Amino acid sequence: MLNQQVFEQQYEKDWQRLDSALQKLESRRLWHKRASDNIDLPTLYAALCQQHSLALSRGYSHALTNRLHDLIVRAHHQLYKHRAHVLEKMMQFFGGGFASALRAQYKLLTVASLLFFVPTLVCGVLAAYSVDFADLFMGARQRFMLEQMYDPANDSIRPAGLESQTNLYMFGYYIANNIGIDFRVFASGIMYCVGSVFFLVFNGIHIGAAAGHLTALGYNETFWGFVAGHSAPELIALCISGTAGLMLGMALIKPGRQTRRLALTRAAKNAVPIIIGAGLMTLFAAFIEAYWSANNMPFKIKIIVGVALWVLTIAYLALSGRGKKHHG
Repeated sequence: MLNQQVFEQQYEKDWQRLDSALQKLESRRLWHKRASDNIDLPTLYAALCQQHSLALSRGYSHALTNRLHDLIVRAHHQLYKHRAHVLEKMMQFFGGGFASALRAQYKLLTVASLLFFVPTLVCGVLAAYSVDFADLFMGARQRFMLEQMYDPANDSIRPAGLESQTNLYMFGYYIANNIGIDFRVFASGIMYCVGSVFFLVFNGIHIGAAAGHLTALGYNETFWGFVAGHSAPELIALCISGTAGLMLGMALIKPGRQTRRLALTRAAKNAVPIIIGAGLMTLFAAFIEAYWSANNMPFKIKIIVGVALWVLTIAYLALSGRGKKHHG
């Protein structure tokens, strides 16, 4: 068993390092990584608790155990304060920060929405009118696969090869697929908006053609019953991702009196809450798609839920955080 002197020598550097980091943290209102000199506070805190317990069990001096106890109290306070700060930030984000940041870009949001929904509607009408238009917009092979997937006689409306997968697996599949689409729409905006414009229009054409053709075939319950629930958060998130992408592109096209590099940096900073919000909406849509969309609920209920989610999503984005100034 270590005597007290050896015990102190073994851990003294860690205690001094922790004490120094805590002093810096205590001098600041928020937890900044620089203030802790890259210290792993949770790990040192856990080790300190174990060391304090050992000191007590071995009957080391009150001066040592009191010193370690004081360090534990201070470290616990910093950890608690940091977690409270993160929770507060999350509440501010969902309570209006995201929606306010998005509304500040209402012009680009309008452009992104038009770039997606106009092709969706036009191609939907044309694809419903003629199979030739459907093949032109999405190809005969893709049309055939969709017809098989949403055929009322089919037992599964999941993508080919994934019919027997669990809801959890499909949840992960939808996350990877849909967030991947959102990221491409966003990141490609750095190509002077061209990439975001292309992906918004392309997805609008493809989705509209699929919806129009399947509706014309009379696959309403299988198709609209499946997509109704998750369509609002998924499609609106796509337009929001396009908005964030256009922000990057416009910073390069019209940097004003700033350098393009500085304009892009500032635009990216303002786009962060917007693209994070879009990602969370897509995550929510993936959850609905995996656990609700493919279930056997009555068609009318699915449509009612879908319409309600459209209303609630638009109301949240339009009204959340009203009266609070957005700083960006």
